[in-house]
Amino acid sequence: MNTEKLANILKGIHIGKPSTFFGFSIDSRAVKGGEVFIALRGKVHDGHNFAEEAIKKGAVAVLCERLLDLPKNVPQILVEDSLMALRNIALWKRENFKGKVVAIAGSAGKTTTKEMTAFLLSKVGKVCKTPRNYNSQVGVPLSVANFEEDCAFWVVELGASQKGDVKRLVEIVKPHIRAITAIGEEHLETFGCLDDVILGNGEIFYGMGEEDWGVCPTKVSHCYAIPKKLTFGDGDFSAKDIKLSAEGVSFKVKGKEVFIPIPSLAVVENALCAFRILEALGIEWRELSNSLADFHPVEGRFRVIKRKDIILIDDTYNANPPSVRMALKSLSLFNGYRIAVLGDMLELGELSEAYHREIGRLCAELGIDLCLFYGDHMKYAYQECLQKGGNCRFFDDKKGLLDFLLGKPFGKAVILFKGSRGMKMEELVEGFTDGKLCGYL
Repeated sequence: MNTEKLANILKGIHIGKPSTFFGFSIDSRAVKGGEVFIALRGKVHDGHNFAEEAIKKGAVAVLCERLLDLPKNVPQILVEDSLMALRNIALWKRENFKGKVVAIAGSAGKTTTKEMTAFLLSKVGKVCKTPRNYNSQVGVPLSVANFEEDCAFWVVELGASQKGDVKRLVEIVKPHIRAITAIGEEHLETFGCLDDVILGNGEIFYGMGEEDWGVCPTKVSHCYAIPKKLTFGDGDFSAKDIKLSAEGVSFKVKGKEVFIPIPSLAVVENALCAFRILEALGIEWRELSNSLADFHPVEGRFRVIKRKDIILIDDTYNANPPSVRMALKSLSLFNGYRIAVLGDMLELGELSEAYHREIGRLCAELGIDLCLFYGDHMKYAYQECLQKGGNCRFFDDKKGLLDFLLGKPFGKAVILFKGSRGMKMEELVEGFTDGKLCGYL
């Protein structure tokens, strides 16, 4: 079914004003009244089996690949491929959008940069952004399909685990401004090597129009042939006089002093990228930068939790070599007894041991006061840190690690928690803040 025909069918189902293009949902548990439920077939679950539940929650129609036994008053829109139909809906929305579209890719910092860019642009006009980390082949078209059409800006995060992922998303989003936040080792099990990470993220520059702009870190700028390009991180658009404390980070860029209440070096790079995005849009970033004093971290991304004399840094959302390096460098700048609690960096393929050993060496070189390693791969980091003279311990399970943390009177301490999503390191943060062992540990 082509895009125009599908759009016409959907416009025929009105809720409220005839001009209203209502929302879509793929999760029957999260359906809101008036939405179209799209039944997607996943690796584990088939959305067709949850259509009835979606209707009970208020879905007004079901887009599906086969006729279902549903109430006769609920329209069923039959398509050959539900995911392709979702892409077509998003494409139809994009083709009819009159505002500016910003897309953000990269190995680290995508979500924070997306949130920061949207935060700054909200001072200028109405903004829609991809929620949370909806950056996948499903999350992006679903987000775009739900974006409001009267916005001045759409800000879209694009994720990738292999070559071709970003290109498929760019074909939908067709951004005016295309940014890469950082390049480093990520998803090497599927990308294969760092060169392919560079190429894969560089797909964001696919099909650029004459008026489109590209933004990327200076150190990888030579890898991308972009007609209209802005760079950041080195050279004349870099951060100077960086100062970090428990309250946040301050720095200067082009003589302008900026403060962000997140004590992270990574957030400095995120801000530089966001400023360049604004510049590409023709917006004076200097006038808006002061508002970053009110910007708050995304859940699980360098969120500071204070407990008496102890500062916890919850950076548990995910981890790969570039993000762990930056987190450890940030931790090293804190005053007090600095503790790194690190879980495995997953999906690094055959190079996993080498990258974990590198992290262990870095812990020792930075003089982190105590390093606690957890996971099969972090055992290599522990071995390397120990060999280089670092103060460290290794734990086979979270319970033992948490018992150790809760049983030590560290005094004034800063504790960083970080690991890949699959390691669920947030359980340690929750266990520590509760002051007791949680049942799921």
